[in-house]
Amino acid sequence: MSSSLFGSSKRNQKNEFYPGDALVIDFIDVYKKSDRGSVNISGEYTIDSRGYIMLPLIGPFKVIGYNRYTLAEKLTEVYKPYFTEPYISITPLIRLTIMGPFYKPGAYRVSPQSSLWELIEQAGGPRDNIDLNSIRVVRNDEVVVDNLLSSFEKGYSLEDIGVQSGDQIIAEVKKHFSVRQIFDYVRFGMNLVSLYILILRWEQYKK
Repeated sequence: MSSSLFGSSKRNQKNEFYPGDALVIDFIDVYKKSDRGSVNISGEYTIDSRGYIMLPLIGPFKVIGYNRYTLAEKLTEVYKPYFTEPYISITPLIRLTIMGPFYKPGAYRVSPQSSLWELIEQAGGPRDNIDLNSIRVVRNDEVVVDNLLSSFEKGYSLEDIGVQSGDQIIAEVKKHFSVRQIFDYVRFGMNLVSLYILILRWEQYKK
């Protein structure tokens, strides 16, 4: 999918924001008014259970029903009475839970445009015993992306491959056998074979 087509689909999307998620506002007043110079609009805002964020100078503002583009346009309009030439861009942050052999597994808010490696970096990085090929996306107890690593080897972002807020990113421990474990399995197999031979001899003896 080309970036232009993808951007167009996002512009037409009705809603990108959900309770419990967050968004980042980047704000610039091109011709800053001195009386508002100390007001900092830029920052991260958590969306409450009703779908509102708390904005400086404005107060509660409902973001449910907007996407990143329509919300930026709306906030630019809302802030025009306070600033000369406000410029606003919006970055949604979705909630993901990363589980498995990572140094800091847990819940994180990330940009949908992030890569898998940026998410893993937030979780402290992978442990030595991780099976990278086992990383998968689980939604409502169902696996929706089986091999997440292969998607990101092609350069896809979380957004591109359909990762959604509330998804779980799960990895497994690498399965490997030590020399002792292999020896124990071989010995166990030999014991089974010996037992089988004894049973056959006993059956022949009874005849």
